[in-house]
Amino acid sequence: MPDRVSADELALRVGVEPGWVEHLAALGVIDRDAGGRYDLGDVHRLRLIQAFEIAGISLDALVAAIRAGTVSFGYYDELHPPPAELSGRTYEAFATSLGERAAQITQLFAAFGLAEPDPSARLSAVDEALIADLLDIVVATGDPALALRAVRTFGEGARRAADGALGVYGDAAARLGDDLVGLPVDEAFERMLRPWARFAGRSSELAGWLAGRHLTRAIDEYSVVQTEQILEARGFVAARLEAPPAVAFVDLTGFTRFTEEHGDEVAAGIALRLGDVTAETVAPFGGQVVKLLGDGVLIRFADAPAAVGATLLLLDALPAAGLPSGHAGVAAGPLIVRDGDVFGRTVNLAARISDVAPDGHVYVPASVAAELPADRFETHTVDAAQLQGIGLVALAEVSPRPSPGVASMTE
Repeated sequence: MPDRVSADELALRVGVEPGWVEHLAALGVIDRDAGGRYDLGDVHRLRLIQAFEIAGISLDALVAAIRAGTVSFGYYDELHPPPAELSGRTYEAFATSLGERAAQITQLFAAFGLAEPDPSARLSAVDEALIADLLDIVVATGDPALALRAVRTFGEGARRAADGALGVYGDAAARLGDDLVGLPVDEAFERMLRPWARFAGRSSELAGWLAGRHLTRAIDEYSVVQTEQILEARGFVAARLEAPPAVAFVDLTGFTRFTEEHGDEVAAGIALRLGDVTAETVAPFGGQVVKLLGDGVLIRFADAPAAVGATLLLLDALPAAGLPSGHAGVAAGPLIVRDGDVFGRTVNLAARISDVAPDGHVYVPASVAAELPADRFETHTVDAAQLQGIGLVALAEVSPRPSPGVASMTE
């Protein structure tokens, strides 16, 4: 693919008139060589300018800021993968070529979480091949709604990953100074932000690599569990008595007051930091962060001992990370798993227990406390609580059992 393209080619890729491309070049927003050709990376710059216009920021304001050296588009193409070779037909012609499969294409883009292209737009040849293959798969399953739900899971995960990664970039820029927020000038970019640009350039590859690895893991786990159930049902192996899965609800204490005192922006940063600290703390216990809830987090575990051990450490880790203290409820039992989320009575129970747990404490149902390893945990019965939507539940407080060395030092 050529590194430089004509105004017509650039306009075609972005979906604008060639005259607009030439106008931007005359203003110095993008550069053209002596032959009147443009860098292929200008595709990303022009799309950014379109986004500014949609946001109500005038081209005159951008030009003035560029000429003043306040902002720069020079590095911007380095944050994106290079544009792929265009197909030789419009999106409308591509959709028509799909025949009956085209009936699902609008739903497919909705599952992606992306806007469907304009009829006159052109996809890359790679995009067309992927979309056509996915539509084949959706139709071949015989259950398009279920297949699209699987696609939607990847779309939502990719959106969250992209938004989260850009949030980290924003934090890095903010820490380096106000001049680096948004579109930093080239000198500042070269000096401080180029590593983040390298990360952005590898993000698509990273996302694909991680998706493949995690999908392989998930398929292996599913295959083992399902096969084991078949072997048990037909008498090839003895049934194992497995502990039920568990969930933990951890809530930050005084978060509403904190928000009122420090503002929503600071509170949002606290919520994101909670997710980071939680993921780091629970990973050694096999814990998986299911979702952040502003002032709290829902975590899934294989069993109650792992959930309790990780949650106790997490409550200690919160203040150490500069976060407000917290309180938690842990429950074990059947879970309904849908699209990465978990539902059911066990989840509701953990949430309601967290509501009544005092600051710095982990509460569990008394039935769960009775099954915890006595060599790892101490349990103390507390007053039964009338939990909203559940009823009266016997509860216990859990704390880590000190090692013999620690106990002897306190005697």
